[in-house]
Amino acid sequence: MTEQGPTAKPLGEMPVWEYRVIHINVDNNNPPAPPDPKVASERMGGKLSPEFISREFPQQYGPEQQAKAKAAPKHPAEQLQHFLNLLGKEGWELTTTTQVGQLLMFFFKRPLRPLPKQIAAAESKKDP
Repeated sequence: MTEQGPTAKPLGEMPVWEYRVIHINVDNNNPPAPPDPKVASERMGGKLSPEFISREFPQQYGPEQQAKAKAAPKHPAEQLQHFLNLLGKEGWELTTTTQVGQLLMFFFKRPLRPLPKQIAAAESKKDP
């Protein structure tokens, strides 16, 4: 007789899980500012010009990124929902959340997936 569900095992065997922990910095006083090449240049004491930063790091500071930064950003709940849905598609189940200081911790688990037969066979040949 077996149990039902994604972790079905013969009765008496314990399911094996893998875990993933994600954290988010919860600092309500300082929301993150959009990337700004002028601010980045000032942080480095002017060693790199804003023009250089924009040109050399277009993924972070290019014109397209600046336009996106000026557009209305997604609400944090919508961003989190999107992220959680991506993990759910990978088979991760959110089991609990807890806050530790400024960190909001998310704990996920999913059944440990057995190795494909070819890999498992190769692994068993290595073991004496």
